[in-house]
Amino acid sequence: MLEGLGIGPVEEQVYVALVARAATDAGELADRSGMPEPEVEHALAELELMGLVTTHPGQRRGLRAAPPDISLNLMALQRMDGVRKAQLAIAQLTQSYRGDAPSADTTETIEVIEGGAAIAERYAQVQRAARKEIRSMTAGPVVAVPPAANTGQQDALRAGVRYRVVYERSSLDLENPDTPLLLDEWAELGEEMRVSVDIPLKLVIVDDGLALVIPREAPSSDPTALVVRTRTVLDGLSWIFTRVWESALPVPAALAAGSEGPLTTDDRHLLSLLLAGYTDQAIASQQDVSLRTVQRRVRRLLALAGAQSRLQLGWQAARRNWI
Repeated sequence: MLEGLGIGPVEEQVYVALVARAATDAGELADRSGMPEPEVEHALAELELMGLVTTHPGQRRGLRAAPPDISLNLMALQRMDGVRKAQLAIAQLTQSYRGDAPSADTTETIEVIEGGAAIAERYAQVQRAARKEIRSMTAGPVVAVPPAANTGQQDALRAGVRYRVVYERSSLDLENPDTPLLLDEWAELGEEMRVSVDIPLKLVIVDDGLALVIPREAPSSDPTALVVRTRTVLDGLSWIFTRVWESALPVPAALAAGSEGPLTTDDRHLLSLLLAGYTDQAIASQQDVSLRTVQRRVRRLLALAGAQSRLQLGWQAARRNWI
């Protein structure tokens, strides 16, 4: 019962006996408990060191237990404080082991990594370090970790880390892909994914505290990446990701859009009527189609724009030069 406080079974038995009733000496306590007197004496000595027993030689009840509500609670609090300190030490050791924390003797906040193997190892490290969210922008060609080999993302997703990823549209060419993106597998694990026509740079942001940046450049046998911790730079990279994410399409809509553009002539006509203030019923009557058909086409436009409302649809349409 009290082992979690560092009290052995014999000491616990003696202490419980004294809590029930004080004793004159070790001999009396041994008779009551049925334990050998030397064993009781040793336990009493240990309990006294812990502050759980007080001795008053010569008194009729010279052996007394310290009040459990005070003494045991104090021991529990001391143990909890020790656990907290151990957890902090573990966290620091873990950061050192994973290579996520800068060394104490350097103020360098941008680290240059050269070579595909080194980038792959660093990418695995930052994914293992994630606790809340990873935001990523990705585009071909692959320079370090093919999607099928990205076990770090699989582990992080299963551990509850949120993933938001923007893919470049050209990387979704499913007819002759350089490497399969495994979109269905990632979606099933919980990845939130969108698609943008252009990606300015390859980027991974981990918990707002670290970013891995891979410049857009021609394929090379010796690619380069940057690990960034500078707050102002991180804020800028975060801003870039947010703007790209907000303007990107959900993956199903992007795949349906094809490479010739997202809108057909009928889509543009419908959009112009919506922006002119026509109701769905008025549009249905004008185009001689059912109300359900108009509503289905409007839902498609909302999906293509990544919009939640018709007001957002109008704003996105203007941004994308659809009108």
